[in-house]
Amino acid sequence: MDTYQFQPMGVRQIFFNALNYCRANYLKLVGIAAPGTLIGGLTFQAIWIYGYAQIVGPQVLAAALPYTALTVFQSLIVTAAGAFVISQHLLRRSIGIGEAYRRVLGSLFPLLGVLIIFMLGSLVFSTIAAGIGLMVFIPGIVVYVWFCLAAPVVIIEREGGFGALKRSRVLVKGFFDKAFLLVVWLTLAEAFVVILVLSLPFLIGSFPGFPSLLSFLSICVSLPINALRVISTTMLYYDLRIRKEGYDLQVLTQELGTPL
Repeated sequence: MDTYQFQPMGVRQIFFNALNYCRANYLKLVGIAAPGTLIGGLTFQAIWIYGYAQIVGPQVLAAALPYTALTVFQSLIVTAAGAFVISQHLLRRSIGIGEAYRRVLGSLFPLLGVLIIFMLGSLVFSTIAAGIGLMVFIPGIVVYVWFCLAAPVVIIEREGGFGALKRSRVLVKGFFDKAFLLVVWLTLAEAFVVILVLSLPFLIGSFPGFPSLLSFLSICVSLPINALRVISTTMLYYDLRIRKEGYDLQVLTQELGTPL
C-alpha cells in the first residue's frame, strides 16, 4: 500500500487492494469502525424496535429522520478516522485508534456541517423528485455519491462543511460510476445484511430478548463491511486526487503535518 496507493487504479484494483489491506489490518480497522457501528445498532434498537414499531403510514418518514441523521453522522466520523489511519500508514507511521479519534474530535464541527447540508440537500432533492413523479431514493443516492468523499476531505485537507462537500463534488465529477461502484454498493450491502438479520423474527419467530440479540448480530455482520467501505472510500479519494492533481506523498506529508 506504500506504493500502489499513489498510482491510478481501476475499480477492481481498488477493491482488491482494499480487501488485502483490510485482511492485514483487520483488528485495527474493526476497532475504528466499532464505535460508530455500535452506536448505530443500539440507536436502531432504541428507536425502531422499542420506540417506533407501531408507526405506520407517512409518519414512518418523519420517524426515520433522526435515525438517518445519526447513522450518516457516525459514518462520517468513522470514515474520517479510518482515512486518517490509512493516510498515516502511507507515511509509514502507525497510529492507534485513540489517536485517530482525537484527530476527528478536532473536526467534529466541520463534519456536523457536512451532515446538516447533506440532510437538507437530500430532503430538497427528494421532495422535488416526489413532486415530478420520480422515486424519492434516487436523488438521495446521487447526493450520497457526490458527497461520499467529504469525510476524507475534512480530515486531510481541513475543509469546512460546505467546502468539503463542494470539494467532494469536484473530485467525483467525471467518475460518478466509479464512486457508485466502490462506495454505494458496499453501503447497500451493509444495509441489506442488517435488514436480513433484523427480518429473522418473521422467519423463525421471536422470544424474550430476541430484539437485543438481533441488534448484536447486525452489529457483528456490519463491522467488516463498514471497515471495507472506509478503506475503499479512502483509496478512491487518493485515486481521484492522483488523476486530477498529480498527488504524491510530499503533498500528503504537508497536509497532515507529519514528517516522512
